[in-house]
Amino acid sequence: MSSPLTRLCHITLQVSNPQKIITDLVSKFRFRPFAARGLDGAAPCQVALRNGEVVFIVNEISKGPDLLYDSQVPLTSPDTACNVSYEVDDVPRLYQRLVSDGCHILVPPTQLQSDAGPVSYCVVKSILGNVRHTLIDRTRYAAAFLPGFEPLKKDDGGAPADVTCVDHVTYSCPRGTLPQVIEWYRRCFGFQHFPLREGEDLSRGFEISGPQIGLRLTSVECPGRAEVGKFVFAESLPQTGMNQIDQFLQHHPEGGIQHIGLLTPNILKAVRALTDSGVLFAGQPPSYYNDPQKVAEILRAGFTPQQLSPFGILVDSSPVLQDEKDGDLKFLLQVFAEPLFFKDSLYLELIERRGAQGFGEGNIRALWRSMQDMINGLSQKVQEGAVTQ
Repeated sequence: MSSPLTRLCHITLQVSNPQKIITDLVSKFRFRPFAARGLDGAAPCQVALRNGEVVFIVNEISKGPDLLYDSQVPLTSPDTACNVSYEVDDVPRLYQRLVSDGCHILVPPTQLQSDAGPVSYCVVKSILGNVRHTLIDRTRYAAAFLPGFEPLKKDDGGAPADVTCVDHVTYSCPRGTLPQVIEWYRRCFGFQHFPLREGEDLSRGFEISGPQIGLRLTSVECPGRAEVGKFVFAESLPQTGMNQIDQFLQHHPEGGIQHIGLLTPNILKAVRALTDSGVLFAGQPPSYYNDPQKVAEILRAGFTPQQLSPFGILVDSSPVLQDEKDGDLKFLLQVFAEPLFFKDSLYLELIERRGAQGFGEGNIRALWRSMQDMINGLSQKVQEGAVTQ
């Protein structure tokens, strides 16, 4: 089926202390707040922040039902990324189809009117954990953001980092649930399997085994709808010990959004800027940048190990990412940033694509291992009393 989704609109973070998260997004990750509601206390605080085309809405945890374009996550949930919102062309028709498929609708079709035109939306609960999806029709709406939000004249952030859009969203899933989750997204929104490596079996996905890194990963996309972005689903393998998926599920037992990949046209420039702002990136061991094969790969991509190693940036140009019709080198660069809320929670990834549309089989293992090392390091600092949660 053709996907009813046209583009990703925004991602919502529900937090207990919105001021802290907003401050971190502005001062460290260089987002700019540009619209808000509830700053006077008359409604739950909702603040929209932008970096390039990436928009986060920070929602204050509240007992009230009067959020716009969302529905409260149960108060037992910790700070969390809980809503990936999409633009669609026909909310009532999609709503009827989702209802007929037995989906749990949290907010039925609702229309807001403004001088710039109408906006309609509904909110559907995902099959996965506390995740929900707001489906928004703004085809007849002419203003910059959504009605109900007031524009913020003051620019509280510095020059934004060079981020363009959301590349992918990665979900942690309880063990054994991947088939049901993938089928739900296929049936409801038309997502199809996007192999992480050549010849990948959808039922098995891409498996990574090793100390504290037993993972099964599967990716899906909406064919022909690059603006929608990709989903990556991850679950832990049964034969391994506790890893970052299991640690995340301690706080989100039914699964949830673990990390968000942000696309940048210049990862080195972006990472330097964010490092100067105080962001900590997951590093790599010196052996990664000393390996002769990897050094040659880095040089072919136009970089040097000395440029990338201080920030932990990974390069992948494996044959599976090459276009057989031309000889141009296609590669991608990736790095993980520190968790946004607490050590086992949501974190951001920067990714630069130079013609490569996959995720880089060679990078996946190193990325997940680097994040596990960062989580373990943060845990050690907590135990030593160097940081507090």
